[in-house]
Amino acid sequence: MLTQRDARVINSLPDIKVPSLVIVGADDTNFLVAADYMAKKIPGAEKVVIPGAGHAANIDKPKAFNAAVLEFLKKHDL
Repeated sequence: MLTQRDARVINSLPDIKVPSLVIVGADDTNFLVAADYMAKKIPGAEKVVIPGAGHAANIDKPKAFNAAVLEFLKKHDL
């Protein structure tokens, strides 16, 4: 999102109408603020911060990442 040529993607976040999960690694300092921004702009979005993970939270902490995704899917009956 940060490398977009214009603001179309960022400006469209409030238009998202599906359950949304924003996952960020606690050590991904360059994207913590962006994750907060996205979670606040997407209606009803949930944010999960994975401790001990960097930018590739799914690789750094796969069990924690998978647990967050599975909990989110179960919660939304998806």
